[in-house]
Amino acid sequence: MRIRFLALTLALAASVSGQGVHAQTQGSVANATFTANVADGAPVDFRQQFTNSTPVVYYYGELLGLAGQTVKMRWSLEGQPMQETSVVVTRARQPSWSMMKMQQNWTGNWTVDVLNGEGKVIDSRNFAYNPPL
Repeated sequence: MRIRFLALTLALAASVSGQGVHAQTQGSVANATFTANVADGAPVDFRQQFTNSTPVVYYYGELLGLAGQTVKMRWSLEGQPMQETSVVVTRARQPSWSMMKMQQNWTGNWTVDVLNGEGKVIDSRNFAYNPPL
């Protein structure tokens, strides 16, 4: 009976630890937002729309469980990739941001995808960049 209990306990522990390792390598993003600027390591505002007179847009997010990985932030306009930046993650919880220098004619719907070290999308956010109403 003890051997069965020990075998079951070891199998359960291996199963749980395997899931934990996979979840840790996938990672996640917390407090993701777009902002007009980052000051002292934090977004100055939280926005989903910008007028096309805004010279720079920032994507900000806290990278969780991604230490040791290189994360990519892919900026796309109407589905067409425009820029990709890389962030080397050194901490379990790391505030990070990427910026895009905008041009007035780049109006439309923008998406920023955050890809973990395995190339899987772990966050995807949208914002609008349009002329004033």
